[in-house]
Amino acid sequence: MQGVKYIRRTIVVAICVALGIATNAFGASFSRVWVTVERTGKISKAMKKTWQGSPLFPELIAESTEKLLGSISAQDLEKLMTKYPDSAAISNLRWRKLFRLGRANWHQDFLFLFRQSDNVELNCYKLEARYRLKKANKTDGREALRLWTHGKSQPKACDTLFSIISKRGLITKEARLNRIENALGNGQLRLARWLAKPLDHSARKYIDAWVQARGQPTKFLTNKAGKFPKWVDMAASRLASRNPDQLLSLIKDRKIPDTVRERAILGAARTMAINLDPAASPLLNMELPSHPILNHWRIRYFIHYQKWAEVLTAISRLSLEEQREIEWNYWASRSLAMTGSPDLAFEGFKKVAKSNSWYGFLAADYLDIPYDLSAKSQRPADSLVTDVERRTDVTVARLLFEEGLTVMARRQWDFVIGRLNEEEQKAAAILANRWNWYSRSAVTAHQSGLTDDYELRYPLAFEKPLRKAAKRYDISLSWLSGLMRSESLFMHDIRSPAGALGLMQVMPRTGRQTAKQLNLKWKGNRTLINPSTNIRIGSYYLAKQFNQFGHPALATAAYNAGPHRVKKWIPDSTMPLDVWVASIPFTETRNYVQRVLTAQVIYEWRYNDAIRRLDSVAAPQIIMKK
Repeated sequence: MQGVKYIRRTIVVAICVALGIATNAFGASFSRVWVTVERTGKISKAMKKTWQGSPLFPELIAESTEKLLGSISAQDLEKLMTKYPDSAAISNLRWRKLFRLGRANWHQDFLFLFRQSDNVELNCYKLEARYRLKKANKTDGREALRLWTHGKSQPKACDTLFSIISKRGLITKEARLNRIENALGNGQLRLARWLAKPLDHSARKYIDAWVQARGQPTKFLTNKAGKFPKWVDMAASRLASRNPDQLLSLIKDRKIPDTVRERAILGAARTMAINLDPAASPLLNMELPSHPILNHWRIRYFIHYQKWAEVLTAISRLSLEEQREIEWNYWASRSLAMTGSPDLAFEGFKKVAKSNSWYGFLAADYLDIPYDLSAKSQRPADSLVTDVERRTDVTVARLLFEEGLTVMARRQWDFVIGRLNEEEQKAAAILANRWNWYSRSAVTAHQSGLTDDYELRYPLAFEKPLRKAAKRYDISLSWLSGLMRSESLFMHDIRSPAGALGLMQVMPRTGRQTAKQLNLKWKGNRTLINPSTNIRIGSYYLAKQFNQFGHPALATAAYNAGPHRVKKWIPDSTMPLDVWVASIPFTETRNYVQRVLTAQVIYEWRYNDAIRRLDSVAAPQIIMKK
């Protein structure tokens, strides 16, 4: 969910009010007042009289002040932030003002307001201001050069800063070559060619070699690999994807220079392992330099082909720290069990089974021991929960949530959590759950260390529409809940970078087509923000995948990666579930399937107060292709 974008707040407000979500003591009136202030930029006398005593009044101040940011001084804005310290909306005015000041070249005021930030544009303005005001030092120069050498084009706001450091001689030939390399590493050919213009012919040859390695890997490996070893891995990987036999032939016939032969083998082995190419086995058994992707995919490759002795050998090549990770601990134990060392396997499985996770449940199933879903984390004292609830900043977050202003509420919540210690954060998670604010309850419980408090982390959110959909489409309620949790973490109004919307993260095109099939009214993309409608459409689509593939793991993978991909991943012979999941080529989908099926087990317990084992909610075998 790391990077989601939120839908325009005014649309969300209108939808929330229409759905009747605003239910706090002030009724829905604040939502309407806020929309009015957002539109006009003014707080009327009547509004002020009604809301001045409310914790939400600073939200109106922030919205009206935003319209005046061009005229309000930096000093007056700082006073406003001091007067209303508990409002994220007021605090965020700092950043909005800084962008204005930077663009207007108000350097002194900019530095007065500036606070540490990860925003590239603001940091460029900051450094430009320091140079203009003759405050720059060597540290500033290094930071400016670091921004310049980034492998992608930086915001236009940085152009003036880059011009300054260029005139001061900081952009050396070495720095320019470094940025060219970074640009090519990011696939930014146009930027690299532009950077090479002031340089001699050798820089352009370097870029041409990259182009050939990318587009004509065979020609590059046989003619230029020795001169440009930097691009050997890429060329070998691309040729391995297109024609692995040709690459193996080049390596075998020693047509690739000896100086880079090992790197070519490394690139070939990595790509062929990811593609689960049967011909990769000899390469993967070679002693090759350590490489994180290759190390892990070597293991997955041998897991896929169930070569258990090779799995053990591949795991032994990991660092001791990695070997202790639960995933590799599980597969080491699994391999020991399959190679005649049951006692060692038993001890390994016993350690893994202590974790309530995908691998923990699998290990417990192998040992046929009970899952332990009881909470061991210590909740904070009731008195601390009460103290946190009384905080003004917490009250603001709650009221915004109750008003249906969910985007603002989440922003305020994040602002609050940054001010709390760990025990206070635990108290906040309890409060969020008490208010039925399920997304903040789950996130905050996890962040604060309440990792096994399943009431907080796996709440029974949207139970009524989920039960209705599960019954209508004859699929598991716990499966639906686990998938919804993984998709949106109970946030009905989120939009993914790819454009998927709502609780079940339905793509608009799929939503429109499905709504037509179900005779549901389609009112544009906002239809998918309605929780009940989104759940119905997503559930129908999931049931469709299950009817096609016949196994929850395959259907879950299809929901995430698309059925066209899952068709290619169905094995040629019957395969154990854990093996199939471990060899899913997409890391995101592999983790997604594990997360959803693990959540399904936990939700079975949450709904029914009884544990259904992983091997009963998802059959332990994947059926081969027909």
